[in-house]
Amino acid sequence: MLVYGHRGAGGEAPENTIAGCRHAIERGARYLELDMRLSKDDQIVMIHDESVDRTADHKGKVNSYTVAELNDMDARQSGAPWPDKECVGIVTLDEMLDATEEIKGYQLEVKTGPTEQMERIAELLGEQFPSEASVEKIVITSSSLTLLQRLMTLAPHIPRGYISITPNPFPVLDRFKCSLLAMNWSVCNLINLGHARRKGLHTSVWTVNDASVIKNLHRSKVDSVITDFPSMALPLIASFER
Repeated sequence: MLVYGHRGAGGEAPENTIAGCRHAIERGARYLELDMRLSKDDQIVMIHDESVDRTADHKGKVNSYTVAELNDMDARQSGAPWPDKECVGIVTLDEMLDATEEIKGYQLEVKTGPTEQMERIAELLGEQFPSEASVEKIVITSSSLTLLQRLMTLAPHIPRGYISITPNPFPVLDRFKCSLLAMNWSVCNLINLGHARRKGLHTSVWTVNDASVIKNLHRSKVDSVITDFPSMALPLIASFER
């Protein structure tokens, strides 16, 4: 069972930052789940919320700031205390990929937004990942049906994943030819897992921060878990697999 660091290592270090992802890598993580939105100057940037208020030392919507302005922010305002001021700005997708070359796999989540934003992000992702060779490490995930539809139309070679909190996600997975199902742990059950397995889907469960839940998911043969605490989950799963 693989371990994806949620937002890098959201419970241990500043989320969706290079510093946080490097922290996860240094503790053994080789898979990351990260969030993406659009900046004012039309670039994909790594942040979960619609605004910078919670995580950064500024206020306002992400798309009201340029990449240069987002880079200069201090995104240590939520989560665990983090003393180091290096690499804690809000960065572009390009910058994040360049800084995390050790990573073997990314779930890159496009956060839901207005239709025009979803369509533009799909276009930018098509430019970022123009060939099958360019997508070996990535799957683009979202709960936005607009994003999944546009991505399937513009760049069908880019792997897609559906983020679901519903008991029956399979009509959406089939419609958009997804290869990954990201389920909230509360709706993960043996029926859904069995159905997903028969369809050849990768099953990834979020956000799993409890050791007993991780143990149960491992017994259920889930493909991966997404956790805020990779420092806890990695040695725990290694102990099960020994």
